[in-house]
Amino acid sequence: MTRRKCVATGLITAVILVFTVISFLGPASVHAQQVIKIFINGSEIYSDVQPVIINSRTMVPIRAISEGLGMDVEWDGVNRHVKITNPALDIIEENNGTDVIPQDGEISILGTSAVKAETLRKLMLANNPQAPADLPELYLEIAKDYGIRGDIAFCQAAKETGWWKYGGLVQAYQNNYCGLSATGAAATGSEDLRGADPARIWFTEGVHGAIFKTRADGVEAHIQHLYAYASKSPLPAGKSLVDPRFILVSRGIASTWSDLDGRWAVPGVGYGQSIINDYYNQAVQKGSTQTQTMTQSEKIEQLEKENQLLKLEVLRLQKLVQ
Repeated sequence: MTRRKCVATGLITAVILVFTVISFLGPASVHAQQVIKIFINGSEIYSDVQPVIINSRTMVPIRAISEGLGMDVEWDGVNRHVKITNPALDIIEENNGTDVIPQDGEISILGTSAVKAETLRKLMLANNPQAPADLPELYLEIAKDYGIRGDIAFCQAAKETGWWKYGGLVQAYQNNYCGLSATGAAATGSEDLRGADPARIWFTEGVHGAIFKTRADGVEAHIQHLYAYASKSPLPAGKSLVDPRFILVSRGIASTWSDLDGRWAVPGVGYGQSIINDYYNQAVQKGSTQTQTMTQSEKIEQLEKENQLLKLEVLRLQKLVQ
């Protein structure tokens, strides 16, 4: 069977916006006003180019908005085109009716989660019935605020903790799901938090790695560490630092999960791809199996909901470029 990619707006894997230069017959009027702020999913994004109102129309920086949505932006200087693609949608291909993951590992760290919390939970509990049942929701909800693929971050945590069975230096009570500050040497208790909130994270003498007050704090520290690798933007508005190693990362050095090789884990050859192959692929396959066992009426209901969501997404994107 010919392979085809899952797409938005009824099967579109990439959104390509072409901007042409518009010549004004008369001079444009720019209104003096207070600073215009841009929010995506309730989180403020920042740009070197400030939004302005020209001739009663609000002009916003397309690159900042697109990258805030986890998209890639390219400038074609020859044809004078701006091309915006969404790598987060370029995840699953169909091959003889079976959903599979691209084998190059080039899935963006930034983007929208594709696997639902219930699917992740069933997979987690199948591997460890004692794992905290609320972790899938925490990963998807917290990651959404940062524009991070929470479903794959969850799978990375599953890899790092052995499906939350641990057995290494880090212990379950630490709520440390990605081995933050577990360098092989036990803590002294006087470690520098590097700006992280001491009410949410601390070190204890003799314990390996950071200790987080709650599961949500541990998840957010993990997401912030991924955010440091994948983005050069400041933390979203209203977020406090909980990752004690955030400032140690060369910001924006890893845009895909494979880019974490040799950075997150040393030597780490194949580290990012193993998250996809050994963990995320299981989640996708489980989700595919659950879809196949749905009743006809359930499938129709799901398709109707997806269709409505796609229509809303089209309207949202159209508003962004108006």
